[in-house]
Amino acid sequence: MEKIYDSAYKYIFSNKTIFCQLIKSFVNEDFVKKINVDNIDLLDKSFVSDEFLQRESDIIYRVKLGKNDIYIYILLEFQSTVDKTIPVRMLLYLIQFYDLLFRNSQKGKLPSVFPILIYNGQDDWIIPSNIKDLIDKRIPEKYIPSFEYYSIIEKNISDEVLLKIHNLASAIIYLEKIKDEKKLKEAIDRAIKLIEKENIIDVRMFTIWFKRLFNQKVSPVEIAKINNLLEAKTMLTSVADQILERGKKEGIKEGIKEGIKEGIKEGIKEGKIEDARNLKKEGIPIKIISKCTGLTKEEIEEL
Repeated sequence: MEKIYDSAYKYIFSNKTIFCQLIKSFVNEDFVKKINVDNIDLLDKSFVSDEFLQRESDIIYRVKLGKNDIYIYILLEFQSTVDKTIPVRMLLYLIQFYDLLFRNSQKGKLPSVFPILIYNGQDDWIIPSNIKDLIDKRIPEKYIPSFEYYSIIEKNISDEVLLKIHNLASAIIYLEKIKDEKKLKEAIDRAIKLIEKENIIDVRMFTIWFKRLFNQKVSPVEIAKINNLLEAKTMLTSVADQILERGKKEGIKEGIKEGIKEGIKEGIKEGKIEDARNLKKEGIPIKIISKCTGLTKEEIEEL
C-alpha cells in the first residue's frame, strides 16, 4: 500500500501549481513567501542519479530565488508506524544529492537544499527533527552532526484549517486524513468545493490521484462526483472561450447564442488539446497525457 501512496503522491506533486500550494500553505518559513510558481521546475530526470529515480518517495524541485537557485527535497513517509530512521535516511539522501550536485559543478558554493518530510500516519510523530538529538553525546558536541528537516504532519493539521486554506493541496491532505470510509462520502463533497475554482489541468491531475488512492474505498457514485466536476469544468471552459471569441466578432448577443452551440460540439476537443499541450510542457509522460485527455499518442506528439 505504501508504494501506491508514494507513486500517487509523486504524481500529484509533480504538478508545479499543487507543489507551490503545498509549500506556501504548510511551510512556515519566510523564504517560501518569495517563491513564484513560474520560477520552479521539477528536477530534470537526466540530472538525477538512477538511485534517486528508483525511489518513488523522492521529489526534488529547483527553485529560482533571487539570482540563485535553491532546491526543495520532499520525502514522502507513508508507513503505518513511526520510523526512527527517518532523520538518518534524510541526511543520507541529502548527502547523496549534494555529491551529485558537486559532481555536476565544482564552481562556487553548493546550493541550499530545503528538506521536507510529509507524514500521513495516525501515530504521533515523536521523532526529533534534528539528527543530533538521536546521537549519544560522549564526545564534544561540535563533532556531532546537526541536520534538521521540516515536517508536515497531516494528522496535526485541523480540518478547519484545511477548509479555510481552500486549494488543491488542502483538499489532498483533507481527503488523505479521512480514515473512516463511512465519512469519506461527506468528505468528497467538501473537497469538491475546495477545488471547484482551480485550473482544469490541475483538477484533472487531482482526479487521477483521487482514483489511484480511493477507487477501492468509495462507490462509483462518489468517483463520478469528481469526474463530473472535471467534465463540467472542461465544458464550461470551452464554452466560455467560444462565447468570448464569437462575442468579439459578432457582438455579445450572437456570440453567446452561437458560442454555446459551437462550444458544445468543439469545445471539449479543443479543451483536451489545450490540456495535453500544458501537461506536455510540465514534462508529464505522453502515456499519462493520453490517459487524461483521450488523445492518441500521435496527436500529443504533434502538439
